[in-house]
Amino acid sequence: MGFLTHQIGYKRLNQRPIFLLILFYFICFIFSFAGNFNAVYTNYQTEQLYRDEITAHKQQLLDVLAASNKALDNFAPDDHRQAVRVESLTQQLVSQITDSARPGLGNQARDLIRQIEAILGEKLTEFAGSPQELAQKYSENITAIAQKKFGESDYGRAQAIKVRNTQLANELDGLMEEALFDPEALKERGSAHVLNLQVVNGINQIGTDTQEFVNDPERFSFEKTHVKTQELGKIAFSFKSGFTQHIFVALMLSLFCIFVDWAMIVFLLVHYGRGEVEPYQPNINKAIDL
Repeated sequence: MGFLTHQIGYKRLNQRPIFLLILFYFICFIFSFAGNFNAVYTNYQTEQLYRDEITAHKQQLLDVLAASNKALDNFAPDDHRQAVRVESLTQQLVSQITDSARPGLGNQARDLIRQIEAILGEKLTEFAGSPQELAQKYSENITAIAQKKFGESDYGRAQAIKVRNTQLANELDGLMEEALFDPEALKERGSAHVLNLQVVNGINQIGTDTQEFVNDPERFSFEKTHVKTQELGKIAFSFKSGFTQHIFVALMLSLFCIFVDWAMIVFLLVHYGRGEVEPYQPNINKAIDL
């Protein structure tokens, strides 16, 4: 570009045609602009690009977890309703036994026990003791029988996956929150990329495990997500990201890149117009008279 600028300036000063040189300069400018824009955009927007992707993955994580929980809860609807019912009745039983107005195993408490036994298909152990001891012992007894009844069923396996997914999602969400409040971490491309990769793998694991277990596209379907910033530094990514997500920044950086390549050319064309200066002939290897 520098050599072409010199040639255009030389011919302009000597009032010679420069159209073909300008045309060739414009063709070279296209490649120069792409490279310059990519370099400046990548350097200027690195932190923001990682921040955008982590924020997007944060929402994706919430969405896939919610969809997974819904599919898993509806996988064995009868068992799910029974488990929820047992839990509700257990809470009522504990409240009834520890009720200060009518503590212990009154008629209402015994009716709740019969309802729970009917759902579980098994008699509860009879206990004695203070209202607090009774409440704790019956609660533990019901939980043990319920885990045995529902734990090995489809509902139990679905709930185990649900718990595992929730734990993973909470861990990843904590890592993302920590990164979003630490700008320095996002400026380090290595650590930011590793975090994005870890989150994407977690999202894909939740979605894939649920999809394989449910095995019904109508109940749950999932498409794997990817780390978009792995393309960071590539020309195509810079233009796509800039002119779709950060238009104002892309326009400002574009003007800067155009100015860098065209400022001198425009100056030569405007300042040294035809007929404004005498022809200039450089004296190269001029002899010196001694």
